Amino acid sequence: MKLICTQENLSRALSYLERVPGRQTTLPILSNFLLETEKGRLKISATNLEIGVIAYIGAKIEKEGKVAIPAKLLSNFIYNLPPGETLQLESDKDSLQIVSTSYQMKIKGLDGKDFPIIPQYKDEYFFSFPAQALKEALSRLLFCVSLNNARLELTGVHIFFYKDQIHLAATDSFRLAEEVIPFAQPGDGYDNFLSQNPSLILPGSTLQEIVRVISPESKEVKVALQENQAFFEIDGVQIISRIINGKYPDYKQIIPKGFSFQAMLERDAFQRAVKIASGLSSYNAGEITVSFRPAEKQCVVSSQSQAVGENKTVVPAEIMKGEIPLTIVFNPRYVLEGISALSGEKIIFLANDGASPAAMRVQSGVNPALTDRYLYIVMPIRK
Repeated sequence: MKLICTQENLSRALSYLERVPGRQTTLPILSNFLLETEKGRLKISATNLEIGVIAYIGAKIEKEGKVAIPAKLLSNFIYNLPPGETLQLESDKDSLQIVSTSYQMKIKGLDGKDFPIIPQYKDEYFFSFPAQALKEALSRLLFCVSLNNARLELTGVHIFFYKDQIHLAATDSFRLAEEVIPFAQPGDGYDNFLSQNPSLILPGSTLQEIVRVISPESKEVKVALQENQAFFEIDGVQIISRIINGKYPDYKQIIPKGFSFQAMLERDAFQRAVKIASGLSSYNAGEITVSFRPAEKQCVVSSQSQAVGENKTVVPAEIMKGEIPLTIVFNPRYVLEGISALSGEKIIFLANDGASPAAMRVQSGVNPALTDRYLYIVMPIRK
């Protein structure tokens, strides 16, 4: 293989793939990028057998070929080159030499023919999502995905498909986030897909990579499914992922049908109060207390430890519904992460009592009604 490309193009492509390879003692080749020529372009691939990412860059191809090169070594060298460098890449079957004006490096690799085959989707994609809406939705969901593989289905995001929108949900059983987003015009295969696959579970790690690839200029994320695999394309970058087999919990049953108490809070003030209280929470089993006093129009956030001390912060609250005082005990991390996911100056806090799930939503601008797009549920600590 012999070709010429620019440092900027190669660096950008590697940034899409850099988190995919891992340390594989049984299959060392998975810690490599596969570089190969294809139809007048340089094709770069990475996989860990659960997710594959393929990126293309323009290049002047002088000789066809392919080689597998250690991902960390290649990325470190390319990232540290000055912008504007023109690079000449030349390989034999198990090494790659990179030469620019003032820099050169030879990296030993592996024969490219031993790299696992990553399936690629060649047909028309079933449908597409608006890229920015999907990125925003995933950023407000992925922190809720479980990191415990004991329940594999909770390590992914559940997606339920409807005619003109989808419902995405993530939970680790301590909190739950759900968002509804529309999608662009579906392809010809969508109706058939919808009749057979109304829902699926995608790994959180796959969706993290999708978030990384979506740039501010990205317009759409194309999607197709085939043989228990999901295929995505964003600005020419392809992401291939397994689908998690399993039954997602019926999370709709967790969400209360209604709330007897509703209060509006200044987002920053509430967040600050919870952060202050969390400083003591590590000394008292990780708990904070949130108390609403409707008569005083106050929300009091507090924590205490006999060994260290105690604190209390009063936050003004506009009581929208409910007249009975309410006290709930929470893990502060779950509350803070929920607040961080909510945009806007004010949030709506909803609850029924101190033992059932509470919720937070955003205020929809000048309209005091609640938005329907994003919902965050957090379980209280029962005392």
